[in-house]
Amino acid sequence: IRLSLPPLTEERRRDLTKTVGKKMEEARIFVRKIRDEERKDIQQSEQESKISENQKFSDFKRLDAFVEETNKKIAEIAEKKEKEIMTI
Repeated sequence: IRLSLPPLTEERRRDLTKTVGKKMEEARIFVRKIRDEERKDIQQSEQESKISENQKFSDFKRLDAFVEETNKKIAEIAEKKEKEIMTI
């Protein structure tokens, strides 16, 4: 099966880059939601005396580093996709 697709117009390319931006923001929101859930779990574990206060802060630090790294990857992927869309 062959599909013949016309080339994208400049306006359509801009619309697609806006969509990429929206999807990137949705991904960041999802990551923040997961981070908040994990922070609550860590705090609850500390309150139940399953982990120490030092361990809690260590876990928070690792979690924040992971979230930061994930957000960088999301931004890199979005930037790469935007460049791909805008090239003719």
